[in-house]
Amino acid sequence: MSNQPAGAPDPKTSWLDDLPFPKRWIAYALIKLVVIALAVYLALVWYGLV
Repeated sequence: MSNQPAGAPDPKTSWLDDLPFPKRWIAYALIKLVVIALAVYLALVWYGLV
């Protein structure tokens, strides 16, 4: 018997192993940042602040 409660995550596994895209998580994060930056830029242009 282990000392962990039932259903507790295994402490030896990385959080990267649980991602649906473990090998390309950096690329997905960069794409997300680019999309957010583009949305902010377009909002600033829309309101005439740039």
